Amino acid sequence: QGLLKLRKDLQLFANIRPIDTYKALSHISPLKAKQLEGIDFVIFRELTGGIYFGKKELAADGQSASDLCTYSVAEIERIAHLAFKYAQNRRKKLTLVDKANVLETSRLWRKVVQGMSAIYPDVTVDYMFVDNAAMQLIQNPRRFDVMLTENLFGDILTDEASVITGSIGLLPSASTGNKVGLYEPIHGSYPQAAGKNIANPIGTILSAALMIDAAFNLTEEAKAIRSAVAEAIAANCLTEDLIKTNAKSTTEVGDFITAKILEAVKA
Repeated sequence: QGLLKLRKDLQLFANIRPIDTYKALSHISPLKAKQLEGIDFVIFRELTGGIYFGKKELAADGQSASDLCTYSVAEIERIAHLAFKYAQNRRKKLTLVDKANVLETSRLWRKVVQGMSAIYPDVTVDYMFVDNAAMQLIQNPRRFDVMLTENLFGDILTDEASVITGSIGLLPSASTGNKVGLYEPIHGSYPQAAGKNIANPIGTILSAALMIDAAFNLTEEAKAIRSAVAEAIAANCLTEDLIKTNAKSTTEVGDFITAKILEAVKA
């Protein structure tokens, strides 16, 4: 509830989650190695509307409950514009994920995005029901470039996509709005690891790269961070969620990546 309030108060309506894989970690992914080749897509999840923020009711007798899902055209347009612009700088393909065969809110999403597609004629748009999208993430994830979806579907699909990489501890995210941005790993808190020096720091480090790239246009510096992370993974300098033998501590992984960044700066 605290996180939902934070997003709402800061007007962080767009959650952006890039999904990348590392060849050195293909053995711990649930997918076969051939399915991991060429995976590089981004999920845009609407973050401050939909069923999470709708009216909630529990009957006095406790025998029924309801959650209201509401979206406005303005809410859909503002995140769709971001997703379209992002697609223009990538492979120029956008996939809207909805449930337009059942839900009225999904039909509105589809209508709005179809209308906006004329503004971005260089971007190819396709439409996919969420159940099919969940299957395609496993069967053929490299088909996706930019995925756009509403709050509940995005919450589920981004977590599903995270396991493709081998660990939820690897992935960064950005939550953006009109004024500020919030950059964080996708996994949330990990209280079981408190004081043990075992948590994977890579998601947090890559979130910093995402921040300095997107918020400060420090593209080369962000590349240096991502390259250092890739070197750590290739060298098996990894925490216990990624490697069982000779696992490194949080500090050791962080120090390795820091050293590689400093080497790149000096070069």
